[in-house]
Amino acid sequence: MLTITAATYLKTVRRRRLEGISELEDRVRPILEDVRRRGDEALAEYTARFDGPDCVPVRLEVTPEEKAAAWDRADPAVVEALMAAAERIRDFHSRQVQQSWTAVQPDGSVVGQLMRPVEAVGIYVPGGTAAYPSSVLMAAIPAQVAGVDQVIACTPPGPGGLANPYVVVAADIAGVDRVFKVGGCQAIAAMAFGTATVPAVDKIVGPGNAYVTAAKRLVYGYCDIDMLAGPSELAVLADESADPRLVAADMLSQAEHGPDSQAVFITTSAELADEVSREIQAQARALPRRDIVLAALERHCLIVLAGSMEEAVAVANAYAAEHLEVLTRDPWALLGQLKNAGSVMVGPNSPVAANDYATGPNHVLPTGGTARSWSALSVRDFVRVQSVTSLTAEGLEAVAGLAETIAKVEGLHAHAASVRARRAGMAGTAGMAGTAWTARCAPWAQEAEPPRRGGGAQ
Repeated sequence: MLTITAATYLKTVRRRRLEGISELEDRVRPILEDVRRRGDEALAEYTARFDGPDCVPVRLEVTPEEKAAAWDRADPAVVEALMAAAERIRDFHSRQVQQSWTAVQPDGSVVGQLMRPVEAVGIYVPGGTAAYPSSVLMAAIPAQVAGVDQVIACTPPGPGGLANPYVVVAADIAGVDRVFKVGGCQAIAAMAFGTATVPAVDKIVGPGNAYVTAAKRLVYGYCDIDMLAGPSELAVLADESADPRLVAADMLSQAEHGPDSQAVFITTSAELADEVSREIQAQARALPRRDIVLAALERHCLIVLAGSMEEAVAVANAYAAEHLEVLTRDPWALLGQLKNAGSVMVGPNSPVAANDYATGPNHVLPTGGTARSWSALSVRDFVRVQSVTSLTAEGLEAVAGLAETIAKVEGLHAHAASVRARRAGMAGTAGMAGTAWTARCAPWAQEAEPPRRGGGAQ
């Protein structure tokens, strides 16, 4: 692993971006268009091409019989863990719910804001030879808490055209309405455009490989998406008090995601940096995925030596990691200074693995430096904000001059005329009194939160 100084890093660092996505778009675009035109027939052909002929399902949708079989095949200990994690995720995200509100002005006019859930959401769940049931929980539960009417999921089929049983079970636990056995960019096309079997959705969320990310970017506009996610990444910020064994273990846990995974160790201690480097080499030898880990360490992992904690914090903010661990003597003292990170783990007992699986915060996070402007997937991603205005005659009179003046300076004379037309006809037409309006709007103005759907299978 390369070691550089913080000063060198800060001089040479550039804002990171997702690499390679644009180059893939020319390969992905024809697939999207083909699925849009031919629907289910195209889905079957691409499944045979990319996943294998033996993976083409007889039916695209997971049947009740397949769901029951998945529950029978699943290890009860894993099911219990998924259920416990689901409760923690649900509890955490329930605290994110925003209220609708109204404000009645002295003249009786009312302005307000409605929180409305997205009507249909599609979740992409990577699969095939691997299983990611935790990603199902992370994407579906916030949507459910937000009150989304319909939640579907797409996941690549394995041999025999079956979905991974743990993905199916997790979807049932999380309250997913329908699961479809299709993966890759063709699944993104199916959810964006709809087919005879797969319904079109209003928003697509969930992680995927570079082809899936390119597809999400191309369908943005036909529907919304959560974010453009690249390879997973971790930054560890530590001083001399950190345990080198823990730092090394966490760096390796990040590297085993894949050869493109990134891990950056930022420290004020040269001695700790040397100890961590030795620990990484020693621990890596015992890992089953050692080749993948070593490839990531060679290509994308880095040790940054800082002359002070202020400089170390500057490096962490410049890197803007997906995951940031703080392993210092007083980690809480630094939290307010750490501005750019998708998720922050504070103290030696908070490894990324525990956070990503079991504590409740979402593990669908911004990568590639986009933590500067994007956030973790949350309930807010599944609601729309509608503003509401009802002016009395007095209220219109109070703002009419402002509206007309601004409309005229912008050259929009019809705008100004629409206001004047109302002022001319306002004589004797008193607006609804504020108290009466409040009574009329009570059914929605007093909503404490959007309607939530019931839980999944228990």
